[in-house]
Amino acid sequence: MWDPKFIQCGVVRVEYTRVRVYKDRYNSIVIETGTPVQMALWSGDILNVYLGNGKVRRYKDRVNYSTMG
Repeated sequence: MWDPKFIQCGVVRVEYTRVRVYKDRYNSIVIETGTPVQMALWSGDILNVYLGNGKVRRYKDRVNYSTMG
């Protein structure tokens, strides 16, 4: 489960094969996907990461996800 501070901040940045998830202005964590990322969006307490291969990963936290498509 994501720390509510990440969800409340709501900022994610795509860095090619990484997604940086911000907790506040100065603190963030990195999710390494191993494949190019097109975009990442919050949907409630789930982080949806849209991959270049057309699949979507739904992250429940930094390491636990399910793949759609």
